[in-house]
Amino acid sequence: MKKLALGIAAAVVLGLGAFSAPASAATSAPAASTTAAPMTDVSSQRYVSRRTVVRHGPRCTVRKVVRRGPMGRRVVSTTRVCR
Repeated sequence: MKKLALGIAAAVVLGLGAFSAPASAATSAPAASTTAAPMTDVSSQRYVSRRTVVRHGPRCTVRKVVRRGPMGRRVVSTTRVCR
């Protein structure tokens, strides 16, 4: 019980300490000459449509058949099924 109370107290102290410190994630804005300008000219960009995948031939899968053996144990046999 004592460890739990100390853990909660430490979490509260660390949590309140995070709110009292100033935000340090903000960076200063770089000079305009060093930043890359976004590409707004659409004439050089082309719309590329993705090709659909066309599969040929049979689709074969392996199915597991579970049966009960002579002693009641499970017997697993795999069979290849093509459609």
